[in-house]
Amino acid sequence: MAEEKTEEATPKKKSKLLLILIILIVLLAAGGGAAYFFLFKKKPAPPPKQAGQAPAPAAAPAGPNAPPMKTIIDHLSTFIVNLADQSGSRYLKVTMDLSLSNEAVKKEIEDKMPMVRDTIITILSNKYYNDIATPAGKLTLKRELISRLNVMLTTGRILDIYFTEFVVQ
Repeated sequence: MAEEKTEEATPKKKSKLLLILIILIVLLAAGGGAAYFFLFKKKPAPPPKQAGQAPAPAAAPAGPNAPPMKTIIDHLSTFIVNLADQSGSRYLKVTMDLSLSNEAVKKEIEDKMPMVRDTIITILSNKYYNDIATPAGKLTLKRELISRLNVMLTTGRILDIYFTEFVVQ
């Protein structure tokens, strides 16, 4: 009777071991496939040129011998806004400069200055102290300002924003 129990247990152990081995092989194959896909995947070929299409502009040369790009900066006046904190006693004073893609954008921003100021004030006054207290928070604020302001521009875009004064009290 004791021999019968050991004979029955052996096939169950073998089937469990076989199942674990199959699962392990499948996982290793999937991991290898994923690694191959991410490490050796080729970039897709650029779309073919169509007749009459202008050639794409060449990228500006980079490196120590490259000519410096002319940076177009537009200075904005200082903004003072109350932050959205519960106490209502914190305010933000910020002065910023805009890095622009071309001279036409500078003129367009001057023409749309009331809308630009309104957008900036609205964004700033909806921020909490904890949103802008860290370097990551300031970077997020810059990105939000750039994306919201670029929506209203048609002649170019804002490339970056430089905070020249940033005081929270």
